[in-house]
Parts: sequence; C-alpha cells; structure tokens
Amino acid sequence: MPALPSSPRMVGRHNELAALLEAFDEAAGGRPRTVVVRGEAGVGKTRLVQEFLALVTTDHFGSGKPSVDAEDAASPVVAFGQCVDLGPIGAPFGPIRRVLRDLHEAVGTDALREAAGSAAAIASLAALVPGIADTAAEHDEPAGEFAEAIEVLLEELSRRRHVVVVLEDLQWADAATMALLKTLASTLRGRRLTIVATYRSDDIDRFHPLRPVLAELDRTRSVVRVEVMPLTPDEVAEQVDQLASGLDPRVVEALAQRSGGIPFLVEELVDLGDHALPDTLRELVLARYMRLGAEAQQVVRTMAAGGVHVDHDVLAAVATLDEPALDAAVREAIDTRVITADGAGYAFRHALTREAVEAEMLPSERVRVHRRYAEHLGEHRGDSLDDASAVAEHWLAARDLPAAFDATVTALHQSRTRFSPATSAKLAERLAELWGQVPDAEARAGTTLPALHLDAAQAWHDLGDPERSLRSANEGLAVCPDDPLMRAALMRQRYVQTFNLDHTGHPADLEEAVALLEGFDDRRARVLLSRVLTNMAIDEHGKDAAEHAARAIALAEEVGDDAALAVALTVEAWRLAGDEDQDAAALAPLQRAVALRLDPSMRAYVGNALTHMLVSAGRLDEAVVVGTQHYEDVVRAGIERGSGAAIAQSVAFALFATGHPENALHYARRARRLMSRADAASTLRLLSSHLAWDDRLSERDDLLATERGRIEESQRLFPDKAAWWVVERADAALNLHAREGTDAATAALAAAEHPKGSRTVARYAVLTAALLTHSPGHPGDPEVRARIERALAGWPDNELAGRVSRFIRAVLADGDGAPADDRVTAWRSLVDELTPGGMPTWHLQTARCRLAWALIDAGERDEAADLLGAIIAEAPALGVARAARWAAELAAQARLVPTGTASASASASETKAGIVASLTPRELQVLELIAEGLTNPQIGQRLFISPKTASVHVSAILAKIGAANRAEAAALYVATASAASSV
Repeated sequence: MPALPSSPRMVGRHNELAALLEAFDEAAGGRPRTVVVRGEAGVGKTRLVQEFLALVTTDHFGSGKPSVDAEDAASPVVAFGQCVDLGPIGAPFGPIRRVLRDLHEAVGTDALREAAGSAAAIASLAALVPGIADTAAEHDEPAGEFAEAIEVLLEELSRRRHVVVVLEDLQWADAATMALLKTLASTLRGRRLTIVATYRSDDIDRFHPLRPVLAELDRTRSVVRVEVMPLTPDEVAEQVDQLASGLDPRVVEALAQRSGGIPFLVEELVDLGDHALPDTLRELVLARYMRLGAEAQQVVRTMAAGGVHVDHDVLAAVATLDEPALDAAVREAIDTRVITADGAGYAFRHALTREAVEAEMLPSERVRVHRRYAEHLGEHRGDSLDDASAVAEHWLAARDLPAAFDATVTALHQSRTRFSPATSAKLAERLAELWGQVPDAEARAGTTLPALHLDAAQAWHDLGDPERSLRSANEGLAVCPDDPLMRAALMRQRYVQTFNLDHTGHPADLEEAVALLEGFDDRRARVLLSRVLTNMAIDEHGKDAAEHAARAIALAEEVGDDAALAVALTVEAWRLAGDEDQDAAALAPLQRAVALRLDPSMRAYVGNALTHMLVSAGRLDEAVVVGTQHYEDVVRAGIERGSGAAIAQSVAFALFATGHPENALHYARRARRLMSRADAASTLRLLSSHLAWDDRLSERDDLLATERGRIEESQRLFPDKAAWWVVERADAALNLHAREGTDAATAALAAAEHPKGSRTVARYAVLTAALLTHSPGHPGDPEVRARIERALAGWPDNELAGRVSRFIRAVLADGDGAPADDRVTAWRSLVDELTPGGMPTWHLQTARCRLAWALIDAGERDEAADLLGAIIAEAPALGVARAARWAAELAAQARLVPTGTASASASASETKAGIVASLTPRELQVLELIAEGLTNPQIGQRLFISPKTASVHVSAILAKIGAANRAEAAALYVATASAASSV
C-alpha cells in the first residue's frame, strides 16, 4: 500500500470513517458489507482507507497495540489490491493477484488450500499464487473457473476469520475484477467479509465500463456508499497547521481557495513555501518533479510509462542508466517525495503525478520507453496473463501494431486456458480491431476474422451479456460471406442471443443455418447441424419438434460426439416433458445422457436437467440423491457457477419438500450466492415460500422488502416466470378456514390457465386455489369452482397429475359438505398415499389437518387428538410450522387436548394453568391471539402496537411458558382453556 501522506493526522472525515467502521462491525456479525468510496482525485480516499485499516487492525480500535495473535479469529485479515491503468482491456483479476498473495501470507498455505476446497480450484489459484500448488498433485490437474475459485476461497476464509479486502482505483479495474466485485457484493451471505473499493468520481463518464457496475451495486442493500468531499476552509486550516504552523491567515485562506479543499493539493501548495504559485493544476502536480535533476526526471518519466507501481528489476532493465546512477536518481525522487518505495519496487505518491509526468514525455521518447517495456516483459515475464496483456498494451503505445497484434494473440491464448471470458472477449475484439492494420493477420492469429468474432460472441454469451454477444455475431456475419460452416455457426449464435433478449429469436437464422449445413460431408458440420436442430426443437412444438430432436440425436450418434448427443438427449427430455406430460418418458433420455463420457461442464448441464425433471415428476427423494451427487461433482471440478447453481436450487427445493429444512437452506443460500442478480430471484421465491410454510411471515416480509429490486428486475427480464410468484403469494395467503381467498385463488388460476405456462405451476396453482376457497362447510365462489373443474378435466392421466387431482377432489368434497365418513375415507387414503413421498411435505401436513377435521366431524375425537398431537410435534421440525398452528387451532375449536401436548392429569393441568396465569395481562392477550393463528403484524394491528413490539411479547411468552414454537404455545393455551372450562 502507498505510504501515508505527510500530514500526521487525518483532518475531518469523521462521518466517512464512522460509516466504514459501522460496515466493519456489521460484517463482523456475519453480515458481509461492501463499502464503495468515491471522490475526486486527491481528495483523500486512500488516506481514509488507511486510517480505517489502522483502527481495525489494532487492539481496542486505535490503542496502537497490535493484536495479540495473528491466528486469533478476532483479528482481521487484510488484503490489498491496486488497480492499474493498463488500457481498455487490462489483465484479468490484476489487483486480485496482490489480494491473494496477502491472504496467503496472512493465513498460510494449508489454510488457503483448505479454503479453496477442490483440487481444481487450487490448480486455478496457483496461477497467481504459485506457493499453494500441491507438489504431490498430478501435473495435468485441470484448473477450475478462476472467478468461482476466488469466490469460494473468500467465502470459506471469511467463515473462520474476518477478511477485509481493499481494492483501490476501480476506475482502472479490468472487467473480470468488476464482475467479481459485483458478485461478492450482491450474493455472499452469512460471512465475515468487508470489501472496501475506491474510485475517482471525476473519471467516470456515462460511457465508462464501471458505470453499469456502480448502478447495480447501488441497488444492493449490503453496499454502503461513502462520498469523500473536499475539505472545508476550516479543515484546510487545520491541515495546514499540521504541515507548517504559524502561517499568515491570509496565506491559509489563499491555500484553501487555490486547493479547492483537495488535501493532496494542500500538501503540494504548502510544500512550495515561498515559491510562486503555479498557474495551473498540472503545474502544481508537477512542481516536485520539476525540482528533480535531469537523470531523476528521466527515471520518473520511464516509471510513469509502466504504471503507478513498477518493480525495481523492470525499471532497471528499461531505464538507460547504470546501477549507481539509477539508485541515485531513485533516491532523489523518493527524497523529493515524488515516488515512494513500495514492496519490491516503487510507486507514485499519487496517480495524478504519474499522469502529469507521463504527459511530459516526448512522442519519440514514449515510443522508445514503451518498446523497452514490451521487449523486457515479453522476454522475462510473458508467461503470465497480466504481463502478456501489459506487453500488448506497451507495443500498442510504441506504435508497433504487428508486435501488439502478436502479443494480443498470446494473451488471448492464455486467457482461454486459465482465466476470465471477459478478458477473452475484449482481447478477441482488440485483434479484430487491428486485423486490417497488420500483414498476414490470419497466419499470425492462427484463426480467421469471423472465427474471432464468433469467439467474442461465445465469450459474451458465457458472461450473460446477450447484447454484446449479438453485436459480435453480427460483426462476424458481416465479414463471413464464403465460409458456410462459420456462417452457420454465427447464425446459430445470433439466433441464441436474439432468443435470450426477446424470447422469440429469429427462426429464419436457424433455417438458413440448416440449409448451409445440409449435405456438408464434414464432421464439424454434422455436430453443428445437430446443435442447430436442438435449438429448433426447443423453439417448436408437436411433430416438427419431435422430428428435429430425433434427427439431432441421430447426427450426434453418427459422428460419435458425446457432447452433442448429451445436448440433443436433454432437449428431447424437455420436449417430452413439455408436450406430452410423460414424466417417465422424459427421464429416459436424461438417464442415457448421464451415462455418456462427458466433460464436467456438460455433465453438470445434464445433471441439472435430470435433477429438475425428478423434482417435476414428484420423485423427490431421488432428486435429493441425484442432485447432491452432481452438485458434489461440479464442486470438485471447480465449476460450481452456472449449472451448479441451478442444481443447488433444485436440491434445495427437494430437501424442503422432503422435510429437511436445515440442509435445504444450505443449498438455497449457495444457489442464491452463485446465481446472477436476476436469476437469483427464483431462489428468493423458494426461500419466501419456505418462510411462509414455516409460519415466519414477518421474516418473509423482510426478505421480500430487502430484495424487492431483484425480484422486480427478474419479473421484467423473465415475464414467463411471474406465474411462480403468483402461486407463492397464493400459498402465503392460505389459512385453516377458507375465507376471503377468492382474489388470490383467481390470480392463481389465471397463472394455471396461461397457454405457455408450466405444467408444474398449473398443478400447484389449481390445488392452492382449491385450498384457498374450500373448507368443510364452505363451498367457495362458484366461478372459481367452475374454473377448477375445467382445469381438472384437461389434465393427463399420469401418476403425479392423478395424485394432485385426488387431493383437489378431496378439498372440493369438504366444501360440498360431503358426509363426514366419506371425507374421512378420502383423506385417510390420500394421507396413506402421500406419506411415503410424491408430494411436498407441506401438502402432506395439510392433508393430515384436513383428515383430523373430518375425524372431528365424524365424532372420532380420540383419533383426531392423536393426529393433531402428532402434527403439532412433527411439523415444525419439517419446516411446516404453519400446519402445526393449524392443528392447534383445530384442537382449540374442538376443545380437544392434542395427544402429547398436554397431560390429562389434574396436576399437569394445574401446572400449565399456573404457568399461563403467571403471564401479564398484555401477554395473555397476545397468547390468545397466537392461539387464533395471528402473525406478529396481525397481533400488532389487533392490539394497536407495532409488529416489533408484538414480536418482543411473543418471544417473552415462549420463554416463560417453555414452548419451543408458536404451535406449542397455542396448544398449551388450548389445554389450559379446556381444563378451566371443565371445572
């Protein structure tokens, strides 16, 4: 990190420092925070961060006493990364190299390997931290996805220690670093991680690549914004007094006016002493530099061409001075405080100085110096991607376009083998830009210009940027008139991106691609034709889709391409599931696909589809086993992002549905962290549904309020998924008695009736609509009933659809007032059918409550009490506390004492009555409302208190009466009320 400025004490900035410390405290409590510090150049962002770090890395916040033990979990681990201006592309994860090395030094090799997790992740990280490579591992150990490896590493390290990551000068950050920051800031949960990122606000115009990243961070609640403003005149006077006390007040006033309150400029102006004030800011910034001797100025100019920081060995190789002269020049520049010693090299005290000095270079000098940098780095350090990218930028600045082109080819090759697709896309675009300006470009690049555009399009597709991918595909098509194979590939890419943008695509592109590929006797053409046909099968329905899918499978089998065959089989499975509603038939192609020899990424793609299909078929226990295995595979391969996130979500649903909420939450949180901002909304819906069924509606409300922006963005981008939210809201409105549920039921039925809607959504939407409107003796709205009947009439005759249909028929029979004995028979049969699985546990618990209700109506009170007691005891642990509350409500209505929740003995009744009698009058009111099934906000409305106050009362009541949850509290209240009424 750069040395501290000359002012011994930071002036002002109390509120800004307090915001940083508050964010640090939040993260220390397991709520990760990202602080984005903005301000113009020289305003004191770095000094603010240094003061913050000085406080949090010393005992008792600033006592000056170092932490007692570096291994103490309470002592934060600080890692610093400096973004460097390496042109519009930059090396991927440039500042992360220093961050990783700081972490390595702080925690050691063993802890870093353990946190990295998989061998693939360690192999990937070893490219930037060679010391963590396992010498006993195989040399061909595949590297995983680098960004994901960093995320996992930070997540695991921050599980054990409080990790503080500082990223300076984001305005120069490469695309990969910006994407990583965005992901960490928006997705990481439950860890002790503080990220502090600074950037120059005056450098960010409307076209700057950081701008959209900042816009997204602004929508993230865990991000804290700190703006560092210029000092006030009084604060400038305070700073000046530290630097040179006793100055005439008129001089101090002039300093405040001339500096504009910028602390860096205040220091520069004070240092001038009696010298005349320069007329411009540039002259002021250069004032120290101008006092250097000729050789020192030359060395500083050479340094400026290399960036804010330059290693000593690089500077020695590039500068034209011998060793003693170089040492003398560097010493002079340090003494004059133009540069500082920084690790193994030197750094400018401020980036403003570097920029001004670089502008002093003559054009011919700039060319010579950049050429020397390019030659030295290319010969001695060209093996790493960041140095390879720097070599390309130096050759470009040296105006040697062929050399810049060749260096960019090298950097592109390295980016493909190890690092981020963001860098690959930009490097490919750079080559395309230089293509017409260098001789023999195709021979130099080892590829064609259309292929470069295709590479860029695929990279942007991998990054989830369909607009840029579409642009690259169109540029490739514009220069690809003669190559039918490449043209077909570009047209397929264009179709995919237009489909991703507007969900329609342009089928003519696929048709033309087929026409180009038909009769082409080339293996690559057959594989590509298979992929095009799978796209057509996805977009079409009926006979044409079946024919395209069958031919895609045959082509892949013919050429022996397992990857293409896996894709074709997966598409065939989705086709069968969507068009024919045949779950068993849809599973067969996937079961064949997972047996193929596939790379980890393709295996994850198929595994995700298989897990999802098992869930849709109601084979929930199988989904847990299969999904968990595939998820572990992607973790081992270091490719958890992408299909791994989708697998985690499916596993989470299956675990919630089979009554394992704690394990389910682990996978749901993982999916939420791994998914993009918009895609993660589906996981938020899953969590929201869990909280509703677990009777934690205030937590659900908080979640939905916190993530409102993400949910709205998802519904805007994916309108076809809005139906799931309709069902989720309808589920949340369910209660024991079907009252005032018509509006929610109508909305759910509208989602079920959508012609392009999901069959899974339709099933549960109709079931929810029935439960919302029909309860014993309550037939519901006739129009809703008619729509439910129409839906049931159109369902296919398969196992899951039949099971859901029988459930709905039993609900409707309740509303019709069928004889109690008939209702008991229907519900008993359904509970027996659902107990082994096949539908989510919340539906099983709902069916058990309906059975208990029928038993009460049939006069079977003892059996009903046994069943209600079992529900109250079991449902909360299954994540279905709402069903336990419903059971307690039923018991209260029927004046039953649920078995296992209260003793029939008089002494037990007296004990319980005594416990309840010990409550305050207000607590008794609250307990009565708990027994009625009211939520905290509803209790607050009834008693004219806030939901938070109601929550405090509920917690106190549970503690006093020894109840584990609201259902037990309600049961206890019912038991004491029954005892009191029988006396």
